[in-house]
Amino acid sequence: MKIRGLIVDDEAPARSEMRYLLEKLADIEILGEAGTADEALKLMGSICYDIAFVDIDMPGMNGLEMAEKVKELECQPAIVFTTAYGQFAVKAFEMDVADYLVKPVSEERLKNAVARVKSRMDDSRPSQGKPVEPTMLDRIPVTKQSKTILLCPAEIYFIESHGEFTVINSEKGKFVSSLRLKDFEVRLSPKSFFRSHRSFVVNLDHVHEMISLYGGLYLLKIKDASTSEVPVSRRQTKHLKALLGMR
Repeated sequence: MKIRGLIVDDEAPARSEMRYLLEKLADIEILGEAGTADEALKLMGSICYDIAFVDIDMPGMNGLEMAEKVKELECQPAIVFTTAYGQFAVKAFEMDVADYLVKPVSEERLKNAVARVKSRMDDSRPSQGKPVEPTMLDRIPVTKQSKTILLCPAEIYFIESHGEFTVINSEKGKFVSSLRLKDFEVRLSPKSFFRSHRSFVVNLDHVHEMISLYGGLYLLKIKDASTSEVPVSRRQTKHLKALLGMR
């Protein structure tokens, strides 16, 4: 099982470099980026991250202050500081952070930091009992032009899979997300969101018409500016009719 990561750094090139290094590791999946501590704390309130790579020297709230705020959250990711300065190391480890990496960060040190956090998680994970239910998302973090925007699920028209990433079509425009379609499927309300096709999750609250096609297939017309059409696979047609009370 991959651990969920967040990158926090006020410099976009530094975030890109960290993502590049982390994407080489099999044990971690980066679900978000933030350019400020305040932005990162908002994201942590929406998604339960397992690990956060945090720069210390940031404008406004710095990384050390942010780590103190993280202790107040219901879901607290392990903190790995990534900084160009070594003088904060003693203070950092007094705060019981997972690791302290000095830039430029080597692949080996990063790999060890991720392995350490994953090992802690595996040790603390109960061996028996019911599996933990995925957290329902009430905000979706998406990135556009180096800014992170928090979308409300009600603003989403539909989500389309594009291999390793998804495209969210919403009232605020189109956004790319690193979350997979199955992640959205289990973390968005099943009362509104429906997996209509292997490549689509659609918000039924924005569907205004069902078009019947040859062979028992359907198209869903969306109430957006483009009157988009989302396909319903033959397999999912039966589930959709049952959900809508149709015969």
